[in-house]
Amino acid sequence: MKKIHIALVALVLSSTSCKDALKETPYDFVGPDQVGTTTEADAKLWVNGVLNTLNSGSFFQYAVYNRPLEVDADDVTGKDYAFQAMGAGNFQSTSDINTFWGGPYTLIERCNFAITKVSQITIDDASKNNALGQLYFLRGWAYYMLVRAYGPIPIFKKSVTEGENTNQPRASVPDVYAHIIENLKMAETMLYTRTNARYETGRLSQEAAKTLLAKVYVTMASGALKGAQVTVLGGRQRETVNGVVRRIQPTATTYTKSVVAGHESFDAAQYFKLARDKAKEVIDMQKAGSPIDLFPRYMDTWAIGNRNKGEHLWQMNAITGSEIFGNFLSYHYVGYLMANGSIDGALYAMSDHWYELFEEKDQRITEGVQHRWRMFSNAAWHYYPAKDSLKVKNSGTVPTAEGYQPTDVYSADQFHTAKLSKYAQVSDRTVQRSDMPFPFLRYAETLLIFAEAENEVNGPTADAYEALNKVRRRSGASDAANLNQQQLRSFILQERQRELALEGHRAWDIRRWGIYLQVMNAIDIDANNIIKRRQEKHLLLPLPLNEINGNTAINENNPGW
Repeated sequence: MKKIHIALVALVLSSTSCKDALKETPYDFVGPDQVGTTTEADAKLWVNGVLNTLNSGSFFQYAVYNRPLEVDADDVTGKDYAFQAMGAGNFQSTSDINTFWGGPYTLIERCNFAITKVSQITIDDASKNNALGQLYFLRGWAYYMLVRAYGPIPIFKKSVTEGENTNQPRASVPDVYAHIIENLKMAETMLYTRTNARYETGRLSQEAAKTLLAKVYVTMASGALKGAQVTVLGGRQRETVNGVVRRIQPTATTYTKSVVAGHESFDAAQYFKLARDKAKEVIDMQKAGSPIDLFPRYMDTWAIGNRNKGEHLWQMNAITGSEIFGNFLSYHYVGYLMANGSIDGALYAMSDHWYELFEEKDQRITEGVQHRWRMFSNAAWHYYPAKDSLKVKNSGTVPTAEGYQPTDVYSADQFHTAKLSKYAQVSDRTVQRSDMPFPFLRYAETLLIFAEAENEVNGPTADAYEALNKVRRRSGASDAANLNQQQLRSFILQERQRELALEGHRAWDIRRWGIYLQVMNAIDIDANNIIKRRQEKHLLLPLPLNEINGNTAINENNPGW
């Protein structure tokens, strides 16, 4: 008998087509017929089961989902062997793309089934609505992740367990966004606010739903905007002079954006206004007492004691050492500590060009980047960035905040990159599977969405600057000022690079702004020999072959695949 199990377990997909993603593997845990229908705890059990999909092999259990989310971007770099597939544009050579498709559809199937079951529970309306609101949020988020990556996609409005046809055709991009908005509008009215006495720490809230809805609106708007220009600091990262390869500084290039495929019918002005207004609702909630404000210092954001608090609107939680609920985020982004104190891992990091986006005293690099470490069995301490060489040389007589020593070494290679300290904030760095929570939504992004949308609606107003500079001030960065609309647009996009690095945004920001191909091709091959060169086909990910072969309503892949 086919069951959707809602115990705290990870269910592993055996295939990646919609049809297979919507089928469950039976385990001897709690099944639907064993869940009650009369208590709030019963409703929570359904929600917990759906949420645990994020910890499963469909998402983060094997560090699969974050790779396609992150590595196809201009500012991410690292060890070349970790970028040979997704990071080099070879999308069909990796099973990660299959999981990127199958994971959200597994989540959608479980949401659909759970929505039916929770709707049948006889409890008070507030409790039922809060549970349903979380499910509508997750379903809307899953479709949002899919439509950004694949364009037209199948929509499943009920569970296959309830008779839904698995052979669904691809719905148009506007139809998918309409479904996303419908789900998130229901979520924002049903969920508790963070000030509600019944709100439980770590749960989704109205503030989270409104922020995600604002993000959806700004994605639609920026994709539809015609003829706008965006300036990006980037370009070639290395050059050869007299046979010697050396790294070079980023250059500012202004691009005229393209309209994103599928966004042609959207009214950019209308959706920018909707994004601004929705983000402002969250800002007004914070001003009225919602405990979602930014932490005083940037690094406070990542303290273990601050998880699920303050600006963290939605995090995926994890458990150290657990084969099911632990993840490889810390191991892959900053490395884990071996017995001799050196690090192993640290496959994905930020580039030198990203580092150059910051002012010298910005806490997001002074403390937010790892400046010293030992690698593998090498006894030497290594330092980053290269431009700190004089500080290292003089550190014997002039102590540095980074703790540099005159014997520290540097080499212009793939091991010397900007490794982000936020991913080192785990309970135990000596294990590969740690308890690093993935930061899906933060209030910092709410502020940046408002600033972006306000600038597009009204130009560089005081309100736009205030939202932007609130994010900058807590990191010790100077206020942005005296910019025209195009300059502020570009600056806000850069601020998203600085603030939200390795949180799953940059690859999709340059796509939604219609500058992905221009930005990536300006790099060509990055400083660590990673191919950034892209073609039109890379604007969308390829559907898994199992979907093409298994869904009779779909007979062709995305263009170029």
